[in-house]
Amino acid sequence: MPETRQEKKGTVRDRLPFRIDKDKLIKSMFRISTFMAAPHMDGLTHNLFFDDFHFESVSLNAPFSVDEIMKKILDETVDSLGFDRGIICLLDQSKENLLTRVAKNYNQEEADRAFSVALNLNKHDSFETRVAKTGQYIALEDSETDPRLTDTDRKITKFYKRGSTFYAPLSIENEVIGIIAVWTKNKTTFSPEEIEILLTFANHVSIIIHLARLFENNWERIQQLLMLQKAVSELNSSSSLDHIHDILLKYAVKLGHAGKGIIYFLDVDNNRRLVCDEEKVAVDENNEFSDRIENSIIRKSMESEAILLRQVASAERKDYLFPDFPSDIVVPFRISQKFRCALYLCKKEGTYTQDQINMLDILCKNAATSYDNAIMNSKLTLEAKSLKSEVEKLKERENILLGFHDIIGKSAPMQKIFHVIQEVAKHDTHVLVQGESGTGKELIARAIHRQSRRNAKRFVEVNCAAIPGTLLESELFGYEAGAFTDARKRKTGLLEYASGGTLLLDEIGDMSLPLQAKFLRMLESGHIRRLGGTDNIPIDVRFIFSTNKDLHRMSAEGSFREDLLYRIRIVPIMIPPLRDRTEDIIPLAKHYIKEFNKKLNKRVMGFTKDAEKMLVRYGWPGNVRELRNIIERIMILQNLGRSITHKDLPAEIKEKDSYGVKLDAATMPINIQDGLDYRITVDLLTREIKEKILTRALTKGGGKKAAAARFLGISRYAFLRELKKLENRNS
Repeated sequence: MPETRQEKKGTVRDRLPFRIDKDKLIKSMFRISTFMAAPHMDGLTHNLFFDDFHFESVSLNAPFSVDEIMKKILDETVDSLGFDRGIICLLDQSKENLLTRVAKNYNQEEADRAFSVALNLNKHDSFETRVAKTGQYIALEDSETDPRLTDTDRKITKFYKRGSTFYAPLSIENEVIGIIAVWTKNKTTFSPEEIEILLTFANHVSIIIHLARLFENNWERIQQLLMLQKAVSELNSSSSLDHIHDILLKYAVKLGHAGKGIIYFLDVDNNRRLVCDEEKVAVDENNEFSDRIENSIIRKSMESEAILLRQVASAERKDYLFPDFPSDIVVPFRISQKFRCALYLCKKEGTYTQDQINMLDILCKNAATSYDNAIMNSKLTLEAKSLKSEVEKLKERENILLGFHDIIGKSAPMQKIFHVIQEVAKHDTHVLVQGESGTGKELIARAIHRQSRRNAKRFVEVNCAAIPGTLLESELFGYEAGAFTDARKRKTGLLEYASGGTLLLDEIGDMSLPLQAKFLRMLESGHIRRLGGTDNIPIDVRFIFSTNKDLHRMSAEGSFREDLLYRIRIVPIMIPPLRDRTEDIIPLAKHYIKEFNKKLNKRVMGFTKDAEKMLVRYGWPGNVRELRNIIERIMILQNLGRSITHKDLPAEIKEKDSYGVKLDAATMPINIQDGLDYRITVDLLTREIKEKILTRALTKGGGKKAAAARFLGISRYAFLRELKKLENRNS
């Protein structure tokens, strides 16, 4: 219970009571709460209840000191409530001494005395110490005559000339943390309502001071933790080694309040050293820096794998990396098992707190993980580049050996065709593939389809030469039920069936003229009508056309529409005959050997040199199809060993002479019905044969005359002489 005294008749009772304006007190409490709360804590609020009034403080986010907040409290208490003076004292850590923290309206001498004298709870008996010990308020209406005055109180009262004083405890959960005292020069009384108001105010002030002290004590730690969180976040999001260096050093220096910092790396396997400071990263190739490391605590820390620090400089400072920065610390860490590392920080003065040491250790551990991830990412990137390069090489090799989708060809003409396939497959442009029978026109069409964006849809092939003209129209366009005698139900045409995919019209030169006209109209309009139907049906088809005929000649003769030719020949692809790409013959033959080894369960490895020469010299009128059939025939009918010899080859190949010239009277331009001049005819044929041999040899030798001569088994001069003879005869 608060201490009271008996009123003396004709003294205090007859005086006018001191009146506290309740509204002013509420406004004062709100201003104090707002002042303290607004700049001080982040995400924390506390509530003030007073009668039917309610205030909620705003979030705090910048640190006012406790003394600044208590000064504001005392200013509001004295100025707003009409007191003349005030003081706030707080207990020290030992809970034994009351220390003056702020005073209001004290002159310099009074302030010096108040701040220099500590009131000991056990040694000094005063109103201040009683309130601090008991936690009970004291309302002192007459500071000169009150019977509770002690010698200490009389000295204080005489020195400060107090009239009436109100002492209130500052407590949190029944634990006193200090006192607040306010007084007036004139003597007055405090009503029960005013005492209740002042005590409520004191409770509110206690909460504010307690929170302020908590945040002042932990503010730096909170800031350090937030900084550590930011550093770890940046480390986790970085994959660059240089960036990790920068992040680690920047935040380590801030967390340790250091003046300088370095990161030291030791490559255990290669015995190489790397030093990173705040400006650059350098390889210590000459061990200039390493000699200094050997005499520093970095080496000791890395060997013991323990954090080492020195906070008192030795006299000579021989083992300091930076003699002007004697307070240093080393935090060791490892990157995988290959690198032993250390973070070194130093500053001119000051110590490293345990919180700083713990945070630096956490920072280094996270940095080690980031280094590991960055190194792994770098390795994976290099491996990816290597794999990409390897894939490109394999793809290039595959293009040479297999081209696209089993199209074998390493010759220059075929490589050009492969390039065209890659480019034209990206678009829906119409393509016309031309070449002799057996050159692989269908394979080219399929390769274009598989390389295109339509590869998931159908590839439909129609041989125009194999289907009569009347049936071809119904096959392509379809028909409605009742369109003709046998049309019992609707039939979907191949143009509809191939929607979204690719349609190959093989041997387009054999399409009838009426159907050519209808097909041209479909290409231009983008829709069809079924036979017997009236609806326009849109189609979405990529067309590829192929033929072994000369469409230009047919157009000139009137058997193929010129307008259709120009419509389908947007991108022409001319496949050379096998005889014009002799370097593809052996790879093709070996490919078919592998194919028929599997099919026929044989183990043929290849050809002898003589057999290869015969294959190359042969004219291959049936092109690749003929080559495949001959290899299949040989492997079925012949009793083969490990290799196919020249004796195993069929008769049509063996009939060629040693120079690869097969004389076929049926193909020679000789007309003896009207007679001829034997000598002139022989001379013309001989010259034509020589020209073909020399030209073929030049092609075989890649345009180099020395290589062509070696192929023919003659000297370079003999080759040049034969060429000159031909030139003279032709001129």
